[in-house]
Amino acid sequence: MAGSAPSTRNWKATEMTDLIGRNGRLTVTGEVSIHGVLTTVKLVPHTPQGINPAIFLLDLKVTRKSGIDSHIVRWVDLSYQRKSSGSSYKEVDILFDGTIVKRIKVSHPRTLAARSKGKPAKKKSRKKAA
Repeated sequence: MAGSAPSTRNWKATEMTDLIGRNGRLTVTGEVSIHGVLTTVKLVPHTPQGINPAIFLLDLKVTRKSGIDSHIVRWVDLSYQRKSSGSSYKEVDILFDGTIVKRIKVSHPRTLAARSKGKPAKKKSRKKAA
């Protein structure tokens, strides 16, 4: 659908592994404002991906079915998931008609397997009362 990019909000990108440090997954979520009930949106991988492998590119595809449509404006939740190493990406770019409409920093929450390797804090010993 040609024209200006739809309004978007609340974008988040998270990349993490399962509890044992394998099977990584990149998850991107956000909301898009669309007009009418015959309009749909989805996120699809951009082809080709860019020259920086640390930035994942997604296209925001807006399609409209033919027919009489309403003038209702609504926010639609979007989500995209793909397998990853758990630390492949630093940013995700959302593109509409080839133009970046949102750049999202990827968060990498810690899992149990990724705990710090520092020494545990020492406990203070209590003095025994005489």
